[in-house]
Amino acid sequence: MAWDFAMAAPHSAPGVASMVGYRGLDVPDAVHLGLPSASLTFILSLDEGVEAADTLDALSAARPNPVILGGLHVAASRVRQRPGQAGVQLAVHPLACRALFGVPSAWLDVSDFDGAEFLGPQGARVLDRLSRSRGWDEAFSLVRHHLVRRYRDLEASAPPAALVHAWTLLEQSRGRLPIGALAPQVGVSARHLGSLFHNECGRSPKTVARLMRFEHARARITEGIRKNGRAGFAQVAAQAGFSDQAHLNREFVRFTGLSPGAWSAGEFRNIQDGAHTPGAE
Repeated sequence: MAWDFAMAAPHSAPGVASMVGYRGLDVPDAVHLGLPSASLTFILSLDEGVEAADTLDALSAARPNPVILGGLHVAASRVRQRPGQAGVQLAVHPLACRALFGVPSAWLDVSDFDGAEFLGPQGARVLDRLSRSRGWDEAFSLVRHHLVRRYRDLEASAPPAALVHAWTLLEQSRGRLPIGALAPQVGVSARHLGSLFHNECGRSPKTVARLMRFEHARARITEGIRKNGRAGFAQVAAQAGFSDQAHLNREFVRFTGLSPGAWSAGEFRNIQDGAHTPGAE
């Protein structure tokens, strides 16, 4: 086994869809693709830090960061994978960013992933306690209590109701709801809805829907490989709302630079070990 993964209870902190502990066991030094998602990726390292960048060239100069937090990116990032690395990774709802980190997710950089400034005044203490935690339950509890305290202390205003409603509709349809039908259902103009999305998360409704469809397709591919050792890409395309397999292939290449087959072949061992479950990117 290359990785040890542990999952916290679902929705264990405000705005958190998943919380995963990871520890590299028999892993080679390599470059891992951090895939685009409709959630924010928030990582707290349990060792010297995570090296991540938006391109392979930039990765060579990246320094280890104890905290990683990036906006909604639409191209795969590069993350250095090495033996022994460990941390807690969270999938955070973009509309909860203001409540947990004090800024809308639109303000987060998609090329510089250093998130230490968003931990707040107790950040250094949290990281120190995490590095000395004994077991995943203790680590999860530390992260959970920190985020609950941040949520309480920041007292951020809620996102606009129309934006929350629109996001929920897209989420429920896994990005398959026609964008033209979205604004009328939430009672605002398409232009106003686009402004709400851009101001809060830095992306258009159409891009968010594409990210949701891609994320759903990736989950189906992962499930197929884990259960059957392979994925039927034509079936995945139909399940995830793509017009055909060629459409799925084009979106995968746009988001990752690889076809679904090339990506799954390269990640086969990690998938079998439990990587690429929701939130375990």
